[in-house]
Parts: sequence; structure tokens; C-alpha cells
Amino acid sequence: MAVKLDMSKAYDRIEWPFVQVVLTTMGFPNCMVSVIMRCISSVSYQILINGQPSKSFQPERGLRQGDPISLYLFILCANVLSGLIHMEVHNGRIHGLRVARKSPQISHLQFADDSLVFARAN
Repeated sequence: MAVKLDMSKAYDRIEWPFVQVVLTTMGFPNCMVSVIMRCISSVSYQILINGQPSKSFQPERGLRQGDPISLYLFILCANVLSGLIHMEVHNGRIHGLRVARKSPQISHLQFADDSLVFARAN
């Protein structure tokens, strides 16, 4: 089987504590993690209602599309998904696709915000 995951809305759903754990686990210095977390969590929004700006509000999660650092943070978080799939393949819970008899298994492919996951359907 093949499953296509469209992660276009994943930018809006990434939890800030998860980003912090990913950065810390990947060995980023604490001062850099702190600066990055302030950059992504200090945003506030206003919307226009009948031409008048509303009160500002702050989001509690998500990355801003178009923000230069968001792309890199999204890639790091998507790398966690890739690692989890690799772990499941290694543990024998997912069996990937082989394109030839002695070729390596392909368990997943990722490009930008799209992912394809290949597995045996039991």
C-alpha cells in the first residue's frame, strides 16, 4: 500500500514545546533554542472587521509560512517523522517496498510538505 500525506496545514499545527524538544535533542545550544523560541512565540495578530482592526491575539502553536526560519524548523520536525518511520521499519512493524529483489526497502519519501509512506497491507 502507499499512503500520501499532505502536510500543508502542518505548519499551523506544530506545537511549540515539540519544536523546543526537537532543537534541544538535536544539540542546539540553549541560548540559540531560547532565541528561536522567542522568534516563533512572540507573534501577535489582528484581523480587520468591517475595516477596523480587532484586538490583538497571540497564537499558542504553529509556524508562520513565509518566515525564513519556519522552513528550517518544519524540516527538522519532519525529520522526526522520518526517524520514527525508520525505527518502525527497523523493528519490523513496517515493511517497505522493494523495486527489485535485492534492492533496499523504500519505506517513505518526503518532499517539501508531502510524504509518501509505503507498507505491506495486512
